[in-house]
Amino acid sequence: METGIISYGVAVPRHRIEARVIWETWKNMAEQFFDLLSIGERGVLGPEEDTITLAVAAAKQALSRAGISKDSIGALFLGSCTSPYSMKSAATVIQDALGLPAAVLTTDIQCAEKSGSTALLLATALIESGQLDYALVIAADTLNRHTMPGMVLEYVASAGAVAFVLGKGEVIAHLERWTTHSWDQNDYFRLEGERFIQPGAGFYGWVANWGLLDHVIPATQAFFAQTGFTPADFAKFAVPQKTGLRPLMVMGKAGLDMMQVLPFVLTAQIGDCGAASVPLALAHILDWADAGERIGVIDYGSGAGCDTWSLVTTPLLEERRPTEGTVMAQLDDKILVDYATMLKYEHKMLRSANALSNFY
Repeated sequence: METGIISYGVAVPRHRIEARVIWETWKNMAEQFFDLLSIGERGVLGPEEDTITLAVAAAKQALSRAGISKDSIGALFLGSCTSPYSMKSAATVIQDALGLPAAVLTTDIQCAEKSGSTALLLATALIESGQLDYALVIAADTLNRHTMPGMVLEYVASAGAVAFVLGKGEVIAHLERWTTHSWDQNDYFRLEGERFIQPGAGFYGWVANWGLLDHVIPATQAFFAQTGFTPADFAKFAVPQKTGLRPLMVMGKAGLDMMQVLPFVLTAQIGDCGAASVPLALAHILDWADAGERIGVIDYGSGAGCDTWSLVTTPLLEERRPTEGTVMAQLDDKILVDYATMLKYEHKMLRSANALSNFY
């Protein structure tokens, strides 16, 4: 393909909570699982943060790095399963916040945790076919606001956003081939009118990956078969990372080397960022990759499906590599909060819908 990534941007919540602080309240899981599953800290939304605000922050960073006019953007796709709206488009709010033209093709794309990858592949097809020159794709989620207190998912449910400007010409990474695999499988879901995610699968052990391996294995096998690539042709991989167990299972089943995967697993620092999780790992890879490296992306979405795709970095990556606002810089810039503050910030305390004041 001629289409590739021109620039990218990242946003994660600055507030964090340690998993063991949550455990002090609930004690609903054996402590040794924190080390076994690489669970450390997860993001906490600020009182005014949501999927849209994180998406706008990541998109502003990506646009500022792209070196193109905002008027040249032809499409804006938001990949998310935690839009603040049940019906209204969240992408149009982002469009207005960024000052993009009204003629931009703007839509929300929902395919659980792989919403961002699917949005990116759809945007790539429009550019590759000549329908538009540039597209802005954002993967953003706020799983923490949609996880019920006391669920074991609360230890990892996090938030984040990653934005990519796609186009042809001066790209930092060329996109290559992709494959996908999907069917109906209710491992995690959220019903209409309900706030909280429901698990149809478990959190640890084999049941934690029910759905994951059913789709990752055939999608990745098809990718290698259709492209002729082998795992040895890749320098690095961004893979699903709800917990530290998922990368290990994907790595083993896909025949990947641990050094292709484990340095780019961010679960211990930020938890599960939903649709932004694998794109965040990809952004972390791009922060450090050398020119000419082939990078693999395996992105799984509950419900269920998997997109497997690849890209190759160009010499322009080293020239345009961000010097500030990198993934690790944002992960290191944090404020730890206690459990009560987390509940307050994520609006999980019951209050009257008709309160006249905060003072009585």
